[in-house]
Amino acid sequence: MAHPMDERRSDIDWLRVLAFSLLILYHAGMPYVEWGWHIKNAEVWPALQEVMRFVNRWRMPLIFLISGGTVMLALGRRGAGEFVLDRLKRIALPLAFGMLVIVPPQIYFERRQQGRFDGTFLDFLPHAFDGGAYPAGNISWNHLWFLAYVLVLTLALLPLFLWLRSENGRALADRFSAAAARWHLAPLLALPLFASQFVLLPISVNRNGLVGDWYGLAADAVLLLAGALLYRSPVLLEWVRRARWAALATGVAAYAVLEMTFFDGRAIVPGDQGWLAFSAVSSLNLVAWLIVITGFARHLARPSAFLRYTTPAVYPFYILHQTVAVVAAFYLVQAPLPLPLKYLLTAGITFLASWLAYEALVRRVGILRLLFG
Repeated sequence: MAHPMDERRSDIDWLRVLAFSLLILYHAGMPYVEWGWHIKNAEVWPALQEVMRFVNRWRMPLIFLISGGTVMLALGRRGAGEFVLDRLKRIALPLAFGMLVIVPPQIYFERRQQGRFDGTFLDFLPHAFDGGAYPAGNISWNHLWFLAYVLVLTLALLPLFLWLRSENGRALADRFSAAAARWHLAPLLALPLFASQFVLLPISVNRNGLVGDWYGLAADAVLLLAGALLYRSPVLLEWVRRARWAALATGVAAYAVLEMTFFDGRAIVPGDQGWLAFSAVSSLNLVAWLIVITGFARHLARPSAFLRYTTPAVYPFYILHQTVAVVAAFYLVQAPLPLPLKYLLTAGITFLASWLAYEALVRRVGILRLLFG
């Protein structure tokens, strides 16, 4: 009898395509909000910032949740050594290639806008790795931080993933999933996420930089394991589908509390007064929206020609998109255009240029297919 994780999963593929498309739209908006980014517009668009604030609460956790399911798919029936080599080829190699080739133009245009470099990109290349780690220096993985995290966490959690594949692990996980569905325990995922935020975020440094990011590592590990358990269990997936409307009501209420109580223009400082309440409501809000999104996504669990084309394109689009967005935004922020039009042009150029690069080069050149994962 085939195990649920032994076949291609269109539900996971649809979510990956949608989640990474949203990520591209999000990064295209970063020049036009008040939060720090590589290229900044002189004015901000408050309405866009409010939408992005809402999305920011769950966009990357969703991708880590999906990644937990894809790890179990990739593991399949492989041995540990074969799986590790495959992860190094598909994650470590694109990460190294991205840091050497894809990311330097982002640093170049950022330094241009900051007035810290005046010259062509060819002039900048001899200095592309000067000064050590970003932001003081020019060495960075920028948006590719996700690859570093998912690689390190996958390898660290590999014994657990292998155990989940074993006969004993599968039996225990099946019993756990059945109990979680019967007793509606899935929302308790908020507890470890709350604990990691409340305890670890105040002592974390170097967010998205791996070393010292205790909160990011802990929360992302929890989400990877949660995704592995969710997407191996038809029982849990059915519970998520049935719970989607209740989760939607919970998510709307929790986000309304965040918006009215905490998002009032003041900085939310980890460890200060109100941190306990903020961490609790924030974690509940996150889990509610993860249930909403994965629950409604169950209706997309069918293959299509569009999905067959876009599934292998997701990874190259992710690797390419931020460099395109930075270059487009560098010129667009200087143009006397309305903010909505600047955003739409940044997003449109990012999608179009990434698709042209994928279709004309990455998809057709063997070495590029390897370097883009």
